[in-house]
Amino acid sequence: MTQKELIDKVHSEMSGSVPFAEVVHCIAKAITQEGKMDFRTLFATLEPASSAYAQAYPDDISDGPWDV
Repeated sequence: MTQKELIDKVHSEMSGSVPFAEVVHCIAKAITQEGKMDFRTLFATLEPASSAYAQAYPDDISDGPWDV
């Protein structure tokens, strides 16, 4: 799954604004559901995806504003 697909998947599952930690948790869950379980792969995907999510959907994050 590409980063864009990952972000769109998590965004479609969100309902309303949530804290950034919840967004990161949902992204991590989506990554592990793909079978990427080792820490290096998870973190290498999670870090840029969470930053990109904050840029793409800042209104989904309740504890912003985010200027990433």
